[in-house]
Amino acid sequence: MTAGPLGRRHFLALATGAAVTAAVPRRARATERPLRGGVLKQIGLEPLTFDVHATVSCETQLVSSLVRRTLFKVVHGARYRPSDFTLSPDLALRAVVSADGRTYTIALRPDVRWESRPPVNGRELVAADVKYSLERALRKSPYAPLLGPVERIDTPDRRTVRVHLADSFAPFVHSLAEPWSAIMPPEVEDRLGDLKATESLIGCGPFMLERYEPGVKAVFSRNPTYHARDLPYLDKVEWLFIKDRPMQLALFRAGQVDLPYHDARVPRSEVSALRRASPGFPVTSWDGLAVRSLAMRTDRPPFNDVRVRRALSLAVNRKNWVAEHLDGDGAEDHGPVPSAMRQWTLAARQLGEGARYLEHDPALARKLLAEAGLAAGLKVKCTNWPGYGPEYVEDLERLARDLRRVGVELQIVNEEHGQYIRGSFLGRFDETSWGPSSIFTEVDGYLYSALRSGQAGNRSHVADAQLDVMLEAQRRIISTSARKQIIDEIQRRAAAQVYYVYTPYPRNVSSWAPHVRNYGPKNSFDRGAQLEVVWLDQA
Repeated sequence: MTAGPLGRRHFLALATGAAVTAAVPRRARATERPLRGGVLKQIGLEPLTFDVHATVSCETQLVSSLVRRTLFKVVHGARYRPSDFTLSPDLALRAVVSADGRTYTIALRPDVRWESRPPVNGRELVAADVKYSLERALRKSPYAPLLGPVERIDTPDRRTVRVHLADSFAPFVHSLAEPWSAIMPPEVEDRLGDLKATESLIGCGPFMLERYEPGVKAVFSRNPTYHARDLPYLDKVEWLFIKDRPMQLALFRAGQVDLPYHDARVPRSEVSALRRASPGFPVTSWDGLAVRSLAMRTDRPPFNDVRVRRALSLAVNRKNWVAEHLDGDGAEDHGPVPSAMRQWTLAARQLGEGARYLEHDPALARKLLAEAGLAAGLKVKCTNWPGYGPEYVEDLERLARDLRRVGVELQIVNEEHGQYIRGSFLGRFDETSWGPSSIFTEVDGYLYSALRSGQAGNRSHVADAQLDVMLEAQRRIISTSARKQIIDEIQRRAAAQVYYVYTPYPRNVSSWAPHVRNYGPKNSFDRGAQLEVVWLDQA
């Protein structure tokens, strides 16, 4: 939320009516009466752990969000754009921030109850649950810094939470809408000792875990005590753990599943065949927010030499990549802020000196390598997880081909998923690593995580004192225009220093069964908020 005429004394009025008014629909449909009932079958991803506070795994966030909820959420449904991150209330009714921007007073809904099973037995959600959950996330989550400089959390009464910050923090409420900041009851951890096991998945969300079959599926049923009395419309969600992409698509085309992936994506190579075989299926293109980059150990030779980093970037033929390999339907993508965040991202021409290193110039790349003492070339290991899909594998191979032309041999090392998420994804690799970023609903998630010294998401081990000052400063500024000036300078500095080599990415293409209504792709891991408004036309 940004400051209006009230300046720093801004109020986050997040009552349901206000949120809907603020979120002007861009793709409104004719009014339809939702139908209750039915089972949605969706290809999903199996979590390595169910402790959403203790991992960066999107698999855990996706599944957790069906059962556990957050204080706020972003708007969902067919009428909202994939990157419309307008906030609305969830477990909270509203948040009011003090004049100095350092204290948030959060009022909780009075009608929220935990599931009607041990150890919570349907008791009311209270402020102590929120205090426990946020303090736990601050201790355990790799994303904890995205909650800002929290000093302490008070509970003046059963339905009020007061969060005190050391300084103002513009992204605070957006962070409270991310699945990794879910609210959980303390009794579950008290009983189980941790929240890693399936049995810990107990919440107050739209669905409850009914059955879990490792390696096969998880079945979620409607929560009859969910605070939104008319939601969800679905009776059940079957979350199917099918890893083989051809099998996923075959089941989708055969009508055995309703959504072919966790975000309904289909491979671009399959779109024409899908349109021919299933002409009634909706197909839509949308801009994703997962930035793809080559991370480098900038704290070690040779990547501590900016000439080497610039050479790698100059080797990438981004225009050709988009034109030939993505059929012109993609983003060249040149920095930490994804192009879909149009409010914040800078065009290449606005990056100053850094724009030069986004050009394709193999001759200059070889010259810089020679100046760095690497005229004979360079061999480096590059870790990745191939499970993101064939398109990601092909893109990494394209990157390797571009680098090979300037004498850099990228030796690709495929890692197992758990090893990658706990290691390379958090910067624990020896030389380089390639892959997509996580996705965030606030620009700070892309900047602070990837560029601030000492952060878990700082995969390139960037340690830039000038950047650190700017990264801290942009968080304290409530005014969007003033904040953007600093964020612009952050992007220019990052582009000039080439701490990551950003690679192009295609627009996503999604499809779903025509009887799935009020569904729209969303740049979020919050499947609970997305699926609670979906209904099935079973006529």
